[in-house]
Amino acid sequence: MEIKKDKYSVEYIRKNRQITFKGILRLLGKDEYREIFELLTQAANETTGLPLKLDMSALQFLNSSGISSLSMFIIKMRQLDKDITMIGNNNIPWQEKSLRNFQKLYGKVEIIFS
Repeated sequence: MEIKKDKYSVEYIRKNRQITFKGILRLLGKDEYREIFELLTQAANETTGLPLKLDMSALQFLNSSGISSLSMFIIKMRQLDKDITMIGNNNIPWQEKSLRNFQKLYGKVEIIFS
């Protein structure tokens, strides 16, 4: 399953239990992030046993609405007691601080930087 727009794409690869984010996510409010949130929720519901991977290493920008939507997803994962691995990129300034904040929301979030 893939959401592809002019400036970003979000792709869910079932066999790898991985969601890959690319581009610039600058949507307005949680309503505009609903489609992405639904994709994340679907992936979470289908993932059992092993962590769901969120590869953000090619996501150049994520605005505060996107961070808020991801935070709600992390909280949902905590309620479901499912593990998450987030893959980030040290060369993208917003990622190190923001991704680490997701760990504060849920201790089972593993962060890997490339």
